[in-house]
Amino acid sequence: MSYFDNPPGERILYQFTIRPDAHGHWVAAETHGLIEGVFFTYEQARRFALDEAEGDLTRIITETAPAPTAH
Repeated sequence: MSYFDNPPGERILYQFTIRPDAHGHWVAAETHGLIEGVFFTYEQARRFALDEAEGDLTRIITETAPAPTAH
């Protein structure tokens, strides 16, 4: 079942991964690709993810290794 199969009016509980990218920015990405933001600081990315996750820290994962670059 995907997020798009939810009945109308049912809440979607977003989960996020926050990670640095290869350019030194921080990416906050919803785990199913529904929402993403690129930020200058970790604090900005965390604030965005926390707001979208309705303040639930258990739905946010932080990775410290930069994302692999495409060649």
